[in-house]
This record gives sequence, C-alpha cells and structure tokens, in this order.
Amino acid sequence: MTVFINQPYGWVFLVLLAAAVVSVAWFYRRVPPTVGRGLRLLLAALRSAALVLLFLALIEPVIALTRVIAQRPVIAVLVDGSRSMAIGDGTGGARRGDEALTLANELVLPRIGRDADVRAFVFSPGVEPLETERKRIPGTLPLDGESTDIGEAFDALERELAGENLGAVVLATDGANNRGGSPYEASVELGVPVFVLGVGSAEPRTDIAVREAITNRISYAGEVLPIEVRISSAGYGDSETTVELSEEGVLLESVPVRLSGSGEETEVTFRVIPATPGIHRYSISVPPAHGELTTANNVRIVATNVFKGKIRALVVAPRPSSDFAFVRREFEADQNVEVTAVALKEGAPTSRGRPLPGSREGLFSYDLIVLVEADWATPPIPSDWLADFVRDRGGGLLLVGVPGRASSDDLASIAPVVLVAGSASAREARVALTAVGETDPTTRFVGDRFANAEMWRSLPPVWTATALRWAAKPDARTLVTASPPGGEELPVVVVGRAGAGSTMAVLAEGLWRWKMAGPEEVDAYDRFLANAARWLTARGELERVVVSSDKDVYAAGEPVRISAQVYREDFRLAQDATVTVAIARGEGAAPVASVVLEPDGDFHRGETGPLEPGRYLIAATAERGGEETGTATAEFTVEEFSLEDSEVRRRSSLLTRIAEDTGGAYVTPETADAMPSTVHLDWKERLSSREFEVWNSPWLLLGFVGLLSVEWTLRRRKGLP
Repeated sequence: MTVFINQPYGWVFLVLLAAAVVSVAWFYRRVPPTVGRGLRLLLAALRSAALVLLFLALIEPVIALTRVIAQRPVIAVLVDGSRSMAIGDGTGGARRGDEALTLANELVLPRIGRDADVRAFVFSPGVEPLETERKRIPGTLPLDGESTDIGEAFDALERELAGENLGAVVLATDGANNRGGSPYEASVELGVPVFVLGVGSAEPRTDIAVREAITNRISYAGEVLPIEVRISSAGYGDSETTVELSEEGVLLESVPVRLSGSGEETEVTFRVIPATPGIHRYSISVPPAHGELTTANNVRIVATNVFKGKIRALVVAPRPSSDFAFVRREFEADQNVEVTAVALKEGAPTSRGRPLPGSREGLFSYDLIVLVEADWATPPIPSDWLADFVRDRGGGLLLVGVPGRASSDDLASIAPVVLVAGSASAREARVALTAVGETDPTTRFVGDRFANAEMWRSLPPVWTATALRWAAKPDARTLVTASPPGGEELPVVVVGRAGAGSTMAVLAEGLWRWKMAGPEEVDAYDRFLANAARWLTARGELERVVVSSDKDVYAAGEPVRISAQVYREDFRLAQDATVTVAIARGEGAAPVASVVLEPDGDFHRGETGPLEPGRYLIAATAERGGEETGTATAEFTVEEFSLEDSEVRRRSSLLTRIAEDTGGAYVTPETADAMPSTVHLDWKERLSSREFEVWNSPWLLLGFVGLLSVEWTLRRRKGLP
C-alpha cells in the first residue's frame, strides 16, 4: 500500500492542523467546572477528529493498492463466417465452416488448449464473440458474410483481449481475404503463434466466373463504348459457352468463348453505342453450367454516365517534343475526343488542325486545353484567357510538364499548385499513388485497388524537380507523388477546382515512357490521359452541392463510401457546411441508410455498411449557418456478385506464411494429425493497481458533518455556547 498526497504544500496544512488541535484543547480547559473531565475530553476529541477529516480533504490524500495477479493463458479462436465458408467441398460434402468447427473442437483445441482458457470469435467484415462450453464451440454458424477481412479480425483480438494473457490464436478459414489491410502484418504484430486450420479445396473447382468487367465511368452519346470482360473457368476443358451483354433485360450481344479445365482466363471486349444521355447499366452474364460450384459469380454489372457529344480538345506546346507527340497521338486515337494540336516553332505555329484561337470566343469553343511543357510565366495562350476559360466557361485545363519559373498571376490563380521554394535540378523519380489517389477514378487503371496501386509503382520513372519546387494548394488534391533517390517527396499529379471549371497539373516530363510499360492488356498512358480528359470536361453546370459514391457499381458486401463538396456563391469551397445524406432504393422510397458526412479537407466524407443488392439513390442536403445551401443526387448499384465469389479456392500460400512466421503451424483436414500434440503456454504475472481518493469520498464529508453534529448536540444538552 502506498499513500501520497496531491497538494504540494501539505506541510502548511499540517502546521495549521496542529495549531487548531492546540486551540481546541485550550478552549475546552476554559469551560465551566460543572462539565466533567470525561465530557470535556470527549468534546475536544470530537472537534479534533472533525478537524483531522477537514485536513485530509484539504491535502487530497490517495491510497494506492497494488497486487500481483497470475493470469491463465488464453487461446483465441477466429472462425471465418463469410459466404465462401458455406461451400460444401469438405469431407463427405460438408460445408467448410462446419468442417472447421468439427476439427477445431475435436482435434485442435483438445491438443493446444489443455491448460488455457478459450475465447472464440466469428469474423467476416466484422468480429462477433461466440459462446464456448468446456473449451468447445457449440452449434453452427450462419456463414453468410459478404466479405472476409482477416487483418481486422487480428486487430479486433488485440482490442478485445487487451490486458489478458493471449498465448496463441487458432485461425479457421479458407484464406479468401478480399477486404481490409494485410492479414500477414496484423498476425505478426500480435506477437503470438497462430495455428491455421485451412479448409476448402486448394485446386480449381468446377466453376465459371465473370472475373472482372470494366468500362468508362463517363462516355458520350453516339460514340463507341468498350466494355472489357475477363472470364475464368475450371473443370470445363474442351467445351464452350456464351458471354451475354444486356441492358434492362434486353440482350444486346452474345459472344462464344472456349472454356478452360485449369482456371485460365479469357478476355472479351464488347463495344456498344449508347444512344441517349444518362446513366446506362449493362449486365454481363454467363449461363449456369452443370456442376458449377457456385453460380453467384456468373453475372457482373457495369455502369456509365453518358453525356452528349465529343470532347473538343486543344493541345498546345511551345516546341515539338516526345511528350507533345504522345499526348497528341493518344487523343487522336480516342474516338470520344476531337483534337486540335499546335506545336510552336520559332514563334510560328505548325498544326495538324487549326492554328491557335485568336479570341476568347474561339478559345471558349473548346472543352479542354492541354499545355505541354509550356512556360507558365508566358504561356502560348494569354493567361487571362485561360483563367476566364476555366472560371467562367467551366472548361478543363491540363498542364503537363515541369514549370521552369513562377507562373503569371492569372495562371497562378487557377493552377492547383503554388510555388514554395527552390530545389535541385531535374531528377528521375518513381511515382506512387497517394491515399487519395488510390480511390480516385482519374488514376484508376484496373478495378482492383491494390493491383492498381502496384501498377503505378511499377511505372518507369519520370523527370520531376527543376530549380523551383511546387506544392499543392490547400483546396487541391494530390493524387500521385514522386520520390527522387535521396530527395523529398514531390507532388506529380494535382487536381483542383477554379470557379466553374477544373484544372490538373502533371508536374513531370517523360510520361510517354508509360506507354511502353505495364501488362500488355493495360495501356497505362492511354488510360491516364482518357481519365484525365473525362474528369476535366464533365458536362453540366457546377452545382452548389456535388455528391458522388466512389464507385458506380459495388459488389455485395462492400461498404459504400460517399463524398460531397459544397460551394459558396463565388464557387469557393465551403468547409463549414453540414452535409446529410439519405440512401434509398429510389425516388420517394424510405431511406435504408442515413449518414452525416464528416469534414475531410475540401470534402465531406462518410461510409455506410454493406447494402442489399439493388439500385440506390443518394440524396444529399447541405446547410450553412442553419440555412439550406442546396441539394444533390447521385446513383449507384449493388450487384448480386459478392467479393466472396471472386475466388473460391483455399489460399494456402497466405495461410502457410502466417503460420510459419508467427511460430505456429498450418494444417488442413488432410494433414490435421500434424497439429502439435502440446503447445507450451506460459502463465503471466500482472500487477493490478487500484487507487482510492480518500479526499473525494462522500464518507469523509459525512464523518466531518457527523462529528460536528454530535459535538453540538452534547454541548447544547449541557447548556454550553
């Protein structure tokens, strides 16, 4: 036991207490002789005791009690409750989840859990506790989770069992991790052995799946829209099926494909021509085949927002260069872009189209202006025209190249970057997506977020810094950065709004190298320019409130992420707004979810949990100062396809690595006897401390008042003042 006081000058109160006790003794020596000696001593003792209690309250004493507690080891059991665990490919046709529970109860826990307490949890996107009886997990699991997040399951253990003696973890899963962070890193951070029970077949099973379907989020009426599809199949060698494209139940096209017996993929590209503006949703499906493991992955949906007409783009460079030539070729090859390219040579324009516009009106006839390697101080197009083009016309401005000096005032007012300092001369550097860039459609090459980020990291290096260093403005978004060897991180792709228009700065040279990089089926350079052009030229007036989801189509089980921006009357962003979002299955329907978006820089962001398959309408309302600023709507679709349908094989490589690097073991139903017969789990001693604030106790006050009350009562009975 330890006693300490909070008052730094407790000795002062001790001196005052001593003086008070002496005065009490002196006072009661002077009472009338009719009061007996015993009563005088009692009255003096009562008042002195009351003063002692007052002294304790003033010096604020605290009593700390410490004891050593021996903690029994705990074994945590994590059971995958996702939909893939309901597949019946276990022993005798048992479901994976059922077989996992049977093996855990009959083999794993009796061996490694003899001298430990057992805590069990089921996980998929979330983590829930399970009841245990005599170190067993009774009953069955629903096995209906729409995604698997093993990393979050490990993180949840750390939170749930904080302060307990976690000795080991038993993980029962098929390893089909399709959401969240790295499960390997989360398992290592636990610092305990992980014994993995891998269930399900590791071999490709009889199945046909529409693995991926990709199209442009923005397209144009009357123009060809490509829809790229990947089909995987296993167990159907030397056979054929059809891939069908339909819209609103109407079959548009059917293409025969040859199936594989070993899990190989086939690529199909549909080309459609949407006739009307608006959101078009296309369904890509494969008819169910006999003996398929699951038919839930036979259908995927893609959506595109169709606008009127082509993008009219003007590409200008002060001189011919590789970057200019590649930008021009990509736009000329894009059927949705009508391009005019001008390269100036010794002051005279040379053009494959028309010469530079001679007036604001001529410039305003374009939708997109691209300046390649231009001098920002004296651009080839008057900077005040460019500022009016973006702010008033609502056009898009793409700046490609490394600025050699500070920009003109007009161009600086609309550019998304600002000059901050000098730096080293131009250097090669590799690029990487920022956290914002990983979710932005402008920088999306492929559908999978992690594969997309890896593709960016694998791109050839670009030339970045010059004698000046630039930084993103506070209201801009940095999508891509570059890190030269031994240098600081630099912004490469920055986007922002200016008035009614949009701007993008690509602060690098040598981007044409990206044309020769990446997988054969993905043209990174082409997709980047196409995405940039479509984002910069999205048609329509700039509304006071803009809301969108991060995807047009979600797989079942995915969270829906929503972002909004609110603009003041002068088109400047309003960060002080309150944005409320209601999500319903259609106009006039009751909301199925409501979210108050949280401020996040220039955006307001929020997230809902997974929603049932169907079409949804987002209705956003913004308020500032108690008054409604505006409303906005957007749409998205949740398809029947689940993340759990993307891969149904057991992921043995991931599970083996987790087990080996944490000091555990990896077993399957076929090798379950290899589970160690015993596992050494140590008891752990933990200091338990409790503090009692004596001065803050109500009993102290009651004692003080009680002692004075008893003294006063006795004094009154004897007629003492």
